[in-house]
Amino acid sequence: MSKTGSATGSEQTLSMAMAYIEVGKASVMAETELKHDSEYQNAVAYQMLHAIELFFKYMIRKKEGMVAHIHDLKALEEQYYRLYTSNVHKIHHPFDFSAYETCELNEGEDILTRAHLAKFKPKFLDQHLRYPADDRTGGFSFSIDASIFESLRNEMLRASASGC
Repeated sequence: MSKTGSATGSEQTLSMAMAYIEVGKASVMAETELKHDSEYQNAVAYQMLHAIELFFKYMIRKKEGMVAHIHDLKALEEQYYRLYTSNVHKIHHPFDFSAYETCELNEGEDILTRAHLAKFKPKFLDQHLRYPADDRTGGFSFSIDASIFESLRNEMLRASASGC
């Protein structure tokens, strides 16, 4: 990666995505009294969420020359996978709820899950992670360890280096 001063806007987007990965990883590894608080964990998760958003925007802009000014991770991800279909471009992250399967042993879990996703729309996940929990933004809680940040970083670097 190039230095920020000499990077194009597109390269800066990738650099920023990597920076958010590093900040998140450092936060996970930090020794702080807040480390196990849900607010801290959600702030850490936001670092990953924003890194993924920036990465998708970088890759979309790389292929199409422009990208919409949106923050909807699912919409960006869908556009990314329409443009990049090979396995080398697969990005694994904890914010994809499409593959969630309920456990048949948990009676009514499927109904609770649908209601939860309807109320706390993943489309606005950035808002859920950035603001204190209330009746609109209290629907998600994450605990992400350093290895997930490292894996995501490696996947992003592999995908971005693979070409179109």
